[in-house]
Amino acid sequence: MAACFPGTALAQSTDSAATTPQGGGQPTQSEIVVTGQRASIDSALGIKRHADQIVDSINSDDIGKLPDRSVTETLQRITGVTIDHFISRADPDHFSVEGSGVNVRGLTFVRSELNGRDAFSANGGRTLSFEDVPPELLAGVDVYKNPSADLIEGGIGGLVNLRTRMPFDSKGEVFSVSASGTLGDLRNQLEPSFSALYSNRWQTPIGEIGVLADVAYSRSATRTDGIQVEPYYPRQDLVDGKTVYIPKGIDWRQLDFTRQRFGAYGAVQWKPADNLDVSATFFQSRYKFHWDEHAIFAQTNPYNIVPAAGTQFQFDDNGVFQKGDETDPNPADGGMPFNDDVRSADQRSNTTDISGNIKWRPTERLTLRFDMQHVHATNNGLDSTVATGVNLPGQTVDLTHGVPSVTVDQNYLDNAANYYWAFTMDERTKNVANEWAWRADADYDLDTGGILKSFHFGGRVTRTNADNQQAPYNWQAISQTWQLGWQLPTLAYLDQFPLASQDFNFGSNFYHGGANVPMSVIFPAASQANGYPGTYYALHDIATQLCEQINPASACPAFALSAFGDAQRNFQRERTYAAYGSLKFDFDSLNIPLSGNVGLRWVHTTNNASGFVVEPPPITGAPPGGPVFDGTAQAITAKNHYDDFLPSLNLLYKITPTLQARFAAARAMTRPDFNTLQAYTPLSAAYDQTTGNYTFNSTASGNPNLKPTRSTQLDGALEWYFGKASSLTGTVFYKHLTNIIRNVTTPYEFAGVTYNLTAPQNVGTANIKGLELGYNQAFTFLPGWLSGFGITSNFTYVDSSTKVNLSSLQSNSAAFVSANGVDTNGAIFGRLPLEGLSKYSYNLTGYYEKAIVSLRLAYNWRSRYLLSTNVNGTQGSDGSPITPNGVQCDTAANAHCVVWGLPVYNAAYGQLDGSIFFKFLNDKISMGVEAQNLTNATNRVLMKQSIGLMGRAWFVSDRRYTATVRLTF
Repeated sequence: MAACFPGTALAQSTDSAATTPQGGGQPTQSEIVVTGQRASIDSALGIKRHADQIVDSINSDDIGKLPDRSVTETLQRITGVTIDHFISRADPDHFSVEGSGVNVRGLTFVRSELNGRDAFSANGGRTLSFEDVPPELLAGVDVYKNPSADLIEGGIGGLVNLRTRMPFDSKGEVFSVSASGTLGDLRNQLEPSFSALYSNRWQTPIGEIGVLADVAYSRSATRTDGIQVEPYYPRQDLVDGKTVYIPKGIDWRQLDFTRQRFGAYGAVQWKPADNLDVSATFFQSRYKFHWDEHAIFAQTNPYNIVPAAGTQFQFDDNGVFQKGDETDPNPADGGMPFNDDVRSADQRSNTTDISGNIKWRPTERLTLRFDMQHVHATNNGLDSTVATGVNLPGQTVDLTHGVPSVTVDQNYLDNAANYYWAFTMDERTKNVANEWAWRADADYDLDTGGILKSFHFGGRVTRTNADNQQAPYNWQAISQTWQLGWQLPTLAYLDQFPLASQDFNFGSNFYHGGANVPMSVIFPAASQANGYPGTYYALHDIATQLCEQINPASACPAFALSAFGDAQRNFQRERTYAAYGSLKFDFDSLNIPLSGNVGLRWVHTTNNASGFVVEPPPITGAPPGGPVFDGTAQAITAKNHYDDFLPSLNLLYKITPTLQARFAAARAMTRPDFNTLQAYTPLSAAYDQTTGNYTFNSTASGNPNLKPTRSTQLDGALEWYFGKASSLTGTVFYKHLTNIIRNVTTPYEFAGVTYNLTAPQNVGTANIKGLELGYNQAFTFLPGWLSGFGITSNFTYVDSSTKVNLSSLQSNSAAFVSANGVDTNGAIFGRLPLEGLSKYSYNLTGYYEKAIVSLRLAYNWRSRYLLSTNVNGTQGSDGSPITPNGVQCDTAANAHCVVWGLPVYNAAYGQLDGSIFFKFLNDKISMGVEAQNLTNATNRVLMKQSIGLMGRAWFVSDRRYTATVRLTF
């Protein structure tokens, strides 16, 4: 028997998907025996060297031996691939230990496949959440950088194909099991992982039959600690004759994240005749997570912060606050308000793929393939937050030592009588996506000794339905200082309403002991958030009791949970029809070492989106005779269709037997995510009694008439394969993108009224250019035990420029803010880079393979990149319009009225990981240890303001250690 788990030797042949994904096609390359790190690297380089396109690969042996616990982490080792380190790029407050959000060459337009077929999660997008997939189920991962006609459309940035094993990949019976345990030094909770695989093949009276079954289960428990600085606001009343900037406050948080992942894969192959192959596969990934967060947020009015009596603030030469004793003397605030949030989030994501393939060779020259696939994906989530509040008499803030420091009166924080029940917030999602896909391909061998070698043609049809429902974030006050006097007689203090709370201690190892923040704070008990919805009703009953003390019951707000409704439903029906053909050629018969392929792909896309246009509610204070609205929701169906013709050319010129050059040119496209195609338009209307004017506005999160983003792209490469597991490669690339999607404001007429509608539109272009370098070498020329050393490394440079037509945007609109970025002083930034694009990134892995030892150290680094603009925590409508050429508004009515939103960046980040394994009994037993985040890296978030790139957040997470045993029987 042979082992086939990652990190264990396996005799396998390469899947044809490694060269040209054919939706379950069988091996076309000669068998490669994977017997160690060098052989694994050599097989990956072999895929790259002999592929028809520019491709980078990583095989199962690397996946198992690299110190990675998810497919996402593994992908970042590939040239040109970067990952995000947040649960969502639009939520830079929540760090993700295992990573998320895969980019290729700095672009998010990435297509995901499983064995050359569609693979996606029901998350409102079109790609697979790679962290959902157990890496133990994979034989390898291929990243295609440029398309050919037979590759499925959709990946301008690149195509990531996950390859699984097939029974005929192994020569005989295979049975292997693996077990491991992982421990983080912050969470300090041991979690298990298990996997098992069986594969065999038999000769029977009806032909050869092979069966493979593979299962994997893992749990992970991690912790992230963070400290944040709120945005800086301009103040002209603190220092005579000078504008200074002071942050709204300091936040700190602790997030406990528990992830559970289960995967099952099965495959059957049948070869009833030499010219006929039949296969079927089943793949299922189940992923769920739960996280509990304790977070303290400053809620102080930034214009009310002043130095404590007898003290002064310290500012730097640019007027930026450095440190000082703060207080808020405004009676309406009642001190310096803070919210103490307990947040609980749950998500379950399932993806099931059932596929079948027939490969038939009716003649020596003709090969036919028929493929069918069904994908069913679901995603369900609940996000629940319950908060207490406390109004501190003052605090001491120090920003001069890197990580922010805040000191308060701990005795005040320890007194439950100073806390009150503040608010609840809930949100739910329920998504379902299904797809049927059919494909037929024909290969005709034209090789008679001339230039033409083969002609490949085929067609593909898909039918996709996506039903995404969201019960939106529903913030509801229990008791707030702004309610006092008119809605509530007093705050809902904990000593008066003693529902479940807890004195939570962040612990001496908070932030690995490197932070100076209050360690003990009274929060709601975690059961308040996890007890949704029952606990919500009990909490809001308090608000009702207080309100009815000074108001009639009819004047008190009624509580309601966030609810699903027709208006929140996004139902998409998409159909695609593709036809394609490609011609392979080789000038070797003319003694010219030039080969390649040229092809054309045509694809027709139709999309029907069902949704609603919601009229405004009745206008308050409007005179008779004006427009009348009643909030009616009118059902609509929006239809969209478009055609794409996608030519491609791939050339390979062999300068010497070991040195070769490539050139590729192609057109590519990426369809909009289903979330951005939503047909839901809520309209609003208002009447200004001072001016007598009506305003009609609308903001829609989607636009069902969007067209795909399209790209014209060029690649050139030079590759030198100078030894076993050794190569030096370089690639330059250029992409010109059109139809970039941005939010803009345009006129929209409905029921005789013209509204200013802000919604996604195809309005921009972008140019992407860059360079990729790769160097791999096995130091076999060294003497003795030193010959076991080797290195794999790569470097990527990406530069971009964008051009977006912003002439239709109103300067104080959310669309303008998101497109340009606006500071709290009204300054407009503009010319922001593409989100997720780091200019520089590199990987450096050193390894040692000798005798029974397998050792590696892997360092991954990427430079600063834009996460998002105008997101929660760094946005508002209370800026001061003091910049002459910036955003202005009616300051006579409100001195703090600028709608602002900051560009938020991830600072440069690098992480060192390592592993060591030992093999015994002819590789039948393997055991070792992996370690992630050996250097205790800090992930910093920056916010762009007029005063510079300011520190927004500092996150640290566990050092993780995993012990693993693998057995082969």
